[in-house]
Amino acid sequence: MTVAKRLLFAALGFILLAAATCWGYWSYRQYRAGQTPIPRNATSVVRVHVDGLIRDIAWNALWNGAADRDTMAQAPAEFSLKAWKQLGIRIPANIFLYQVEHALASQFPSVHFGSLVVDDSTAFTKWLREKLGMEISSSKHGTIARSARALVVVQSTRALFALSPTVPRADLTALTEILANVLQQQGGQVAVSKSDFSEIIYDSGQVSGSGTHRFSIDFRKGSIAFNGSFETDYLPDRQEKTPHFADSNAVSLWIQERPAAFISGRQWDFGGYTLHGDRLLGYSKGPIIMEWKGTVTQQDTIVEFEYDDNFELVEIQRVVNKSVPEIYCSVLARTGLTDYLQAQGVLDTSTHTINRNALPLFRLGVSTLPSGYVQFHTARGPHPLPTPSNRSNELLYLRVNFDRLTQPGLPAGLAPYLQTMDLLELSGKPVTANKVGVHGTLYMKDGRRHSLIQLLTIHKNRWLQ
Repeated sequence: MTVAKRLLFAALGFILLAAATCWGYWSYRQYRAGQTPIPRNATSVVRVHVDGLIRDIAWNALWNGAADRDTMAQAPAEFSLKAWKQLGIRIPANIFLYQVEHALASQFPSVHFGSLVVDDSTAFTKWLREKLGMEISSSKHGTIARSARALVVVQSTRALFALSPTVPRADLTALTEILANVLQQQGGQVAVSKSDFSEIIYDSGQVSGSGTHRFSIDFRKGSIAFNGSFETDYLPDRQEKTPHFADSNAVSLWIQERPAAFISGRQWDFGGYTLHGDRLLGYSKGPIIMEWKGTVTQQDTIVEFEYDDNFELVEIQRVVNKSVPEIYCSVLARTGLTDYLQAQGVLDTSTHTINRNALPLFRLGVSTLPSGYVQFHTARGPHPLPTPSNRSNELLYLRVNFDRLTQPGLPAGLAPYLQTMDLLELSGKPVTANKVGVHGTLYMKDGRRHSLIQLLTIHKNRWLQ
């Protein structure tokens, strides 16, 4: 055997040995992650596949050259591997978030709980305070770290946390007692691999959820793909074709089923008026078509007070022009919807507009179209409905062109998103008699950089502040 062949076989053997070692280490980490305790009575579980995310980012950095080296260089320091090693906890193969029924569930309906293994509680507490700006205090349950949307109980070997995707109305510290005992009081604890949610360990999504609704999210280079499903009590007997929306629209939305899950049993009180969800649902015949086409100019009257020549305070009314979103929202309705809105005082029939006390931001006209749709519009008059397209069997369609969302007066907090995101497309189709599958993709403006790093750059510290 020649020296070249020996070197070749040695190289192949080394590669196979390295691959087997990595596979074994990877499998062991996944096995250990499956032993993470969750409450036996958990109602839903979300899995964040940390190893999968790290592997994907590293793979892109290896094969895509300078673009992904820029990605790694621009990652927030708080989320770098070096920072992970210094914060006093182990890098988990998976992070599991779960929801449970508890006494304060009505006050914190979207809060998810979870836990991490702690190696150095002092270092972890320091990281929470210095890097994430969380307030630190002591309690009988351990060290407490809190912010508007996060609560952490740091103990000697484990950190328990509660996270809220939005700022809750009540202070999260009210959950301290529940959080500290969540693994003991919810029917005891059980390993994820032996729980009712064990299948989530094998889900291919980088972020996946199991419970009332199933979903998965995959962060890719320049885009984010997501899939999910939800159950519905109503599917239309006759499905219409999806409208052919103009590509120039800022937002296009098509909902073919009645929005029963969102309005049934609810009541809205605003501006001294009341609308009942069940009454509105009774007038709905199903399809909703919404188009945001850009901006339109409306005239508004501003009341000011000035001193006249006699130094007396007098009222002065000024007519001003202002730009508002050009929106057309059309609802296929039964006869009587506008009568109900009028009876509730919401609709001013003399001007065919929504009462300004109910909607003070801009003028919203109401028109009944020959097709039976009731259209709400910010323009002076109604707009023809888009014609049917060749797309069929869609119960839901959403398209958002972020370049067109240039409405003056949008919250400054939206600017980073509009600068980063390019296009969102989402489609929902029936998969069974009572289940709808949803698939979508969010495209980023920078197609070179990994999408997760782009989002972390936007959210640096903000989600915990």
